[in-house]
Amino acid sequence: MKKIEHIGIAVKDLEKSNALFKQLLGEPHYKTEEVTSEGVKTSFFKVGSNKIELLEATNSKSPIAKFIKKKGEGIHHIAFAVDDIKAEIKRLKNEGFTVLNDTPKRGADNKLVAFLHPKSTNSVLIELCQEIKN
Repeated sequence: MKKIEHIGIAVKDLEKSNALFKQLLGEPHYKTEEVTSEGVKTSFFKVGSNKIELLEATNSKSPIAKFIKKKGEGIHHIAFAVDDIKAEIKRLKNEGFTVLNDTPKRGADNKLVAFLHPKSTNSVLIELCQEIKN
């Protein structure tokens, strides 16, 4: 793993949270994006060389909606940048981690993503992110 790519925060209201984080960080978000397959609308803020991703559910069956219903708003996941997501999935499975999706899928911010189950990572959802090269 290369670095922390971003920290994902589940929010109920993306507009209100964008205003809050703009005030907190002193800069506006630089991008919003909807990931229909995940039922989520995202917003990204730069913080030095890292990013904060705010996630709002777009439907009640979304993983974010379920998370907020169970735990409330807050940190949802930590994402790590990787060079080769397929090799990293294989390595982590061999190390005994539970991978939620063996095949990387398209995520926000031009990334291929895969997730590790929190039960195998001290209750923290871990996202692996690889930049999609055009």
